[in-house]
Amino acid sequence: MNSKRFLFFILFVSAIFSCSDDGGDVVVPRNLQQYIDENSNREIDNLIACAANAEANTSLNYIFYYPVEGATDIRYYEMEDANADQTNFSNYRRSSLTQEAVFGGKLERFSRPSSLETWCLVTYLTEGKLHISDPIKLKNTSKPTEYSASANITYPTTLSPKFTWEDGTIKENVIYFQVISDEENSFISGTYTTEKTFQFYDTSNVVLNINTTTPEDLVEDEIYNFTLMGVSEDNWVNLIIEKQFIPRNLEEYIAVNSDKTLDTALAFAGNANGNKETTYIYYYPIINSFDFRYYETENTTVDETDFSNYRRKNLTNVAVLGDQFRRFSNNSSKEVWCVVTYITGGKLHISEPIRTKNQTRTTEWKSTVEITYSETLKPTFTWQDGTFPENEKYLQILTKSDNTFLSGTFTTEKTFTYYDDSNVIDNLNRTSPPALVLDDENTFNLLGISSDNWVNLVIQKTFIVE
Repeated sequence: MNSKRFLFFILFVSAIFSCSDDGGDVVVPRNLQQYIDENSNREIDNLIACAANAEANTSLNYIFYYPVEGATDIRYYEMEDANADQTNFSNYRRSSLTQEAVFGGKLERFSRPSSLETWCLVTYLTEGKLHISDPIKLKNTSKPTEYSASANITYPTTLSPKFTWEDGTIKENVIYFQVISDEENSFISGTYTTEKTFQFYDTSNVVLNINTTTPEDLVEDEIYNFTLMGVSEDNWVNLIIEKQFIPRNLEEYIAVNSDKTLDTALAFAGNANGNKETTYIYYYPIINSFDFRYYETENTTVDETDFSNYRRKNLTNVAVLGDQFRRFSNNSSKEVWCVVTYITGGKLHISEPIRTKNQTRTTEWKSTVEITYSETLKPTFTWQDGTFPENEKYLQILTKSDNTFLSGTFTTEKTFTYYDDSNVIDNLNRTSPPALVLDDENTFNLLGISSDNWVNLVIQKTFIVE
């Protein structure tokens, strides 16, 4: 090889090794220290960042950061050797990760699909500055982030909720980040405290504030979200609490509707089948009813007759039991008092208080019922109480195989004959039920309900008409 070709070869190889994963620059730094050196004309400044694993997934990490206005060239760096010196920037190499907005873009986060633990950090540029976060220790397998909804919310005033919380399993948090967002999770307020409490919008114990302006006042009866991150000294998030809240209690809601006559709504509650963590709240919406709402107390020790103890909770609800009832689903292990409300014309309907007992009186689901025919097409259903013989009335719903409603009745006796109202104490049928059809497949639904409106027993049985 002659000298000219050898020189060309050396230059070619040098060009290859001067490139890296940092992008398409002509000469790109291969580690963070080289990137800092390249930006030596810029002032070094800090930025806010922390990391957590996804809920129930230690192989997916989220690296959250706060991009100030005008932030550009946002980068993620991590150490290949977790045991190296995390303060030595030459140990950090850039990785390309997907980014997404959080809280309407007030925050952003990288998504890191890996179970490996190491140190990482975030950088970005602003005019005249290179911002570098403090090193973050990823602890996704050794101390996975705990997710919870356990925050206590009180209301010194209707629009100034106060949030208090406790540490989770890992009690190493040195600072707490609170975010208030609206129903669509758009950002309203972001603050840091070292105390395990924060009141909107009282900054007397706030040690760091990412709000560029004073947040607007909350609005009564609007849906909001409270998010809490408990962060350790090495910027790992040990605890994330997410809880929805709605400013305005039931007493205040009644006062707003003072032009309406108060009436009763029919409602009761029980566990999902085999699930103490999910409570079904059934209610009977009469014709032309609207604005269905669910309210609950903080616990069962409060006065259930005091409507100021009830707070609205936004729950999904679906039609059930032949579409004659609707049902809220509440995913919570707590036992509370709750009520359902709705409006018809000039009336505000409020159910009697329901005492949920998902832990102490878990609803028993069975299919055991005796079906006899003393007369053709008129089955008699007879049943027994389950583990908790505390029922004061029984709801019977009969439906066709396609869930078409046939009949709805209440009895105090543990027996009911189709088309016989002799022992019926309340009737949901607006017209006389249709005659059953020989050999048709139908379903018998039975709910045993206690005096405090808890469903101790559910029986569901498919039968062929004789």
